[in-house]
Amino acid sequence: MPESTTTPLLTSDRQAFLVGSEIALRPIHADDAALGTSWRPTIFPESRSRVEAWMEETLTKEDPEKRETLAIVRRRDETVVGSVVLEHEHLFTVATAHVDPIHGDAGLVWKGEALVLVARWIVDERHRMILHTDIPAHELPTIATIERAGFRQSTRFREKRFVDGRWVDELIYDYPNAGWLRRLGDPHDIPLERTGTGQPRPVPATVTLTTDPPRGALMVGDRVYLRAYEDGDADLDAIWAMREPEAGYVSGRTAYSPAASARNVLEAQKPALQEKVTFSVCLRETDEFIGIVELMDIDYVHRNAETGSWFHRPDYRGGGYGSEAKQLLLNYAFNVLRLHMVHSWVLFNNTRSAAALRKQGYREAGRACWTWTSRGNLGNMVLFDLLAEEWRALPRTTIDDTESVTHD
Repeated sequence: MPESTTTPLLTSDRQAFLVGSEIALRPIHADDAALGTSWRPTIFPESRSRVEAWMEETLTKEDPEKRETLAIVRRRDETVVGSVVLEHEHLFTVATAHVDPIHGDAGLVWKGEALVLVARWIVDERHRMILHTDIPAHELPTIATIERAGFRQSTRFREKRFVDGRWVDELIYDYPNAGWLRRLGDPHDIPLERTGTGQPRPVPATVTLTTDPPRGALMVGDRVYLRAYEDGDADLDAIWAMREPEAGYVSGRTAYSPAASARNVLEAQKPALQEKVTFSVCLRETDEFIGIVELMDIDYVHRNAETGSWFHRPDYRGGGYGSEAKQLLLNYAFNVLRLHMVHSWVLFNNTRSAAALRKQGYREAGRACWTWTSRGNLGNMVLFDLLAEEWRALPRTTIDDTESVTHD
């Protein structure tokens, strides 16, 4: 990918920081609250006072080292038409651009131009390693604009957005630093090690009960059940995370506060529609807590979520406990929350988890490049997706001693 030959125009003018042919980018100002519906990525109407309150509660507290919000301004009349949010991680930046849909295809061109401006600023000028962004596949003007500037597609999540009465794919694009490409090589060319057959296995049969279910259980399997994550689980999970023996599983040993972990989970349980649902995985025979499965970033409009599982105890890996728990989670996702698709992210090194996802019916969707450090180099993640209709079409096993349901 060629390096940019020009630096984005910098100006002291109030209405311009990064300047393109049709739009410019600048920080959000207090009086932009009047046009909050144009630049706030929400499907709901918000009054000026509500936008002002949000700006005071959230926007004014942004740490520019971690998160920045810029307004997209139409140059010809200085109208705010959208925004770009930049989230800075240790190695990479995620750019999320939004333009008021009322502007149609013209707005999609502006969205693409905004992404090009921030990529050249963040990567070419500030020398960050890579920038990632996601684009609905039907936004062809945006895609054409960023591809001309050197963005490359790395992932296609199937049917992740619901737009105008139809499901559309979501694409992830990256914009890598040309200097790091020369030094490290192209991460798109790194082969992905695969283990296992890659063939999906039958979904365990639904377990019905003749006795009371385990206390607090929401989903019950043959050997494990799912219940709400409780304060005491965090203490055990913290101990196991500190003793993690495998660097390729998540990212090796981790030290974190059990109190902070419990607080984060309990805070996520407060909204009526939770954006994250955390289940503790417990053994039916002993009620012992052995791991966690989660739905994260739940989108109730587009009906998707990210799935994750953490079994820090090696004695419960490789015995099918994780797959059984994951199938209970998928049952909850597709049949209780009525999600349309789920996706998952796995470190390249973690071939066990990747193989488990393939056994559970997931399909490889692509990769996210240079997202973590690995053995003196930068590591990639392999991304997976699974549609509800695919999960429902998987064969089911049968349990000979299935119990019948009774309720007192």
